[in-house]
Amino acid sequence: MTGSALQDWIAAHPWLEPVARFQRIVDDAAAQDPPGGVEAPEHAAYAEDQAAGVPLLQSRAARVDFSAAAADALGRLVDRLAGAPLPGGMSMACRSIADELRGPEERIRAIASATSGGPVDLPSAPPGLVRFLGWTAARHVLEPVVRASAPWRDEERWGRGHCPTCGAFPTCGRLVPGEASRARFLACGCCGTRWSFRRIGCPFCGNEEQERLGFLEVEGDVGLRIDVCDACGGYLKTYTGEGDEELFLADWPTLHLDVLAKGRGFRRVGASLYELPERELTKDERRTEP
Repeated sequence: MTGSALQDWIAAHPWLEPVARFQRIVDDAAAQDPPGGVEAPEHAAYAEDQAAGVPLLQSRAARVDFSAAAADALGRLVDRLAGAPLPGGMSMACRSIADELRGPEERIRAIASATSGGPVDLPSAPPGLVRFLGWTAARHVLEPVVRASAPWRDEERWGRGHCPTCGAFPTCGRLVPGEASRARFLACGCCGTRWSFRRIGCPFCGNEEQERLGFLEVEGDVGLRIDVCDACGGYLKTYTGEGDEELFLADWPTLHLDVLAKGRGFRRVGASLYELPERELTKDERRTEP
C-alpha cells in the first residue's frame, strides 16, 4: 500500500480519517515488537484436521499455542497506547484496559475472550476495543505462522468459506484481474489470513445458484463492489482492481460499504473488528446484477 493511495482515499472519504489515524497509531505501537513468538507446526501434524475443515488454531493435533505470546504482546500494546495521542476517548479507554491487564492471567483471559468471540470480562473497558486490540496483538505474534502455512491454503487443500487459520468468516475478497477465470481470494479481518476460494459461490452458506447471487456497486469507488447472497442475506466486500490490495482488503477503508449493504437489507456475516459508522446512502449507490 502506497502512502499516496491512502492519502487520496482518505481525501475522497473524509469520514474515515479518525479511523485511519487510530489504525496508524495502533499499527505503529504493535510494530515496536518484532513479529513472531509462535512456531508454525509441520503440515503432517495438521493434514488430517485440515482435510476435515478444522482451522489451524483450533486443531489439537497442530498445537499452535499463541495465548501466552499474544497476552504479553497485548500488555505491551495497551501500555504504549495508554500514553498515545489517540482520537476521541480512546486514550482513556486504553488506560482503563491497561489498568485491568496488569497481571499475566488477566491478559491471557483477555486474549482468550477476544480471539474466541466470547464475552469480555473487563468492567471498565469497551468490549469492542478489547477485541480489536486482542486480535492486533495475536495477529502480530502469529504472522510467521500465517506466512509459513500459506502453501496449505490453496482451493484444493482448503476451499472453504471460513478462515483456514482462525475459523472466522471473511470480511473482504478479491477478484484477480486479467485472468479468464478470475481467481478469487478471501481475506480474514481477524488474523489477516488470505486464501483461495471458488469464483462463484457464497462463502457463508455455500450457495452457488447464480440467480440468487448479485452485487452492489457505489458510483465513484472504482474497483470495489459488494457481492451479495439472497439465500442467506450475507455480503462480501470485494476488490476487483489491481494494486493497493493491502488498502482495500484491510476492512476499515471500506466501512461505508458495510453501511450500504446494511441499508439494502443485507447482513454482515464476516467477522469485523470495527463498529459500523452511520451514513445515509447517496443517489449514486445502486444495485446491479452480475
